[in-house]
Amino acid sequence: MSTTQPTQDPFIYAPKEPAPQAMRTMHSVLTLAAWVLYAYLWLPLITVIAWLLGVRTSYVELYVRNNRIDEMMLLTIAIIGVIATVVLVAWAEWNRHRFSGPDRRSNPGNVQLPEVAESLGAPMELSDRLAGAKSMTLAMGEDARLSGIHRSTPFAL
Repeated sequence: MSTTQPTQDPFIYAPKEPAPQAMRTMHSVLTLAAWVLYAYLWLPLITVIAWLLGVRTSYVELYVRNNRIDEMMLLTIAIIGVIATVVLVAWAEWNRHRFSGPDRRSNPGNVQLPEVAESLGAPMELSDRLAGAKSMTLAMGEDARLSGIHRSTPFAL
């Protein structure tokens, strides 16, 4: 299958050859280390929020006070977790069933070239070129109206 190469945008860096595997691995390890450090810096705030929300209190009440785990409380927490999981999965499946199938949104009608030219305040030739291009850079006049096209990338056929 033959594809046409789009024209190179001067503002996008595209190296001629890919970086070596060792360099990509080193960059990935450094990125992972930076994310771990970032998460580590947030841990004190997460701990304070958890204490404010009662996580520490629940730990003290469930384990530290009697120095043993209350099996009934542990079972209750597990059952609540299972119920929450079942409700979440059921809700997700209900929405998947409800919104699957054919797309019920209506297709907008095609806009004719004279309407495009009129709305842009541009000549018909520019409207015709707009319809046949994948992307383009527009030239605007002093009155903020379309005056021309600097660069255009046609659709690949």
